[in-house]
Amino acid sequence: MIARLIFKRMAVNVAVFLSIISNCTAETNTLFNCGDTELKSPFLNDFVSGDRVIDETEKPQRIETDRHDFTQSTETVGQGIAQFEAGYTYFYDEEDGEKEVTHTGPELMLRVGITENIEFRARWNHVWRFGGEGKSLSGSEDTRLGLKVRTTDQSCWIPESALALRMAVPTGGEAWSTTQVEFGFDYTYGWRLTEVMEIYGSTGFSSNGLGDFALLPEIASESDFVVLSQSIALGVEATEDITFYTEFFGFFSHGHEVNNTQIFFNAGADYYVTENFVLDLRLGFGLTKGAEDVFAGFGGGYRF
Repeated sequence: MIARLIFKRMAVNVAVFLSIISNCTAETNTLFNCGDTELKSPFLNDFVSGDRVIDETEKPQRIETDRHDFTQSTETVGQGIAQFEAGYTYFYDEEDGEKEVTHTGPELMLRVGITENIEFRARWNHVWRFGGEGKSLSGSEDTRLGLKVRTTDQSCWIPESALALRMAVPTGGEAWSTTQVEFGFDYTYGWRLTEVMEIYGSTGFSSNGLGDFALLPEIASESDFVVLSQSIALGVEATEDITFYTEFFGFFSHGHEVNNTQIFFNAGADYYVTENFVLDLRLGFGLTKGAEDVFAGFGGGYRF
């Protein structure tokens, strides 16, 4: 009897899985047809001669921000569109009896669409850290500039994806600046599983962590290091106005004074006030030594 129930449940799960596959195959995107020998990417269409009529179904129906989860969106803002994103995050960490509290804000990012599938980005942030070894630190991080390019649309098992090319210029305060230009990239990819569920992730690389305060050594060093990052997340649309996500992400440094691994779990929600205005909340926990114990924040974005 038990074996029969188990077999029945397995059969139902297989049927659901095959249904998802068949739907994916039936809804192949014409911008990246996996049946063609010539693969096409969205951003290449921006350079095709002649006027291109943008299908409204291709454009995001509502704002998509690159905050507050670590894994960024695969969407670009669209040609001629400007988008502002900002927020605040609280970090708490305790190690060997020493408590450390950090506040960051305004986490300001400006995104401007150069074409439909290529955007320019600029980010500025300030950090206040209290405690630790009894020394408080305050100052802005180095300004980060970059380009984001939509590279593929989802087609069967080929994911929707985007590549962000990033650099940091030494404009920050003494506490957090690397005093030199840094470079990095972040490749984001995702698959829509159902109408309301999506799995996505990112793989990244940066020199000296692009000056991120959480990745810099506590004692300034002339030695350079590199950071690899990886994430995986699951997003669910609860209602037309509310979405939830859960996420694991990590940083893996080499050449760092500690060469540590920082892994986090993060969860949050978005509330869409309008199609052009969204608010967000998040809460996360460090899972390894060297990672902040707890962090929480809020913010939002507005699209013009």
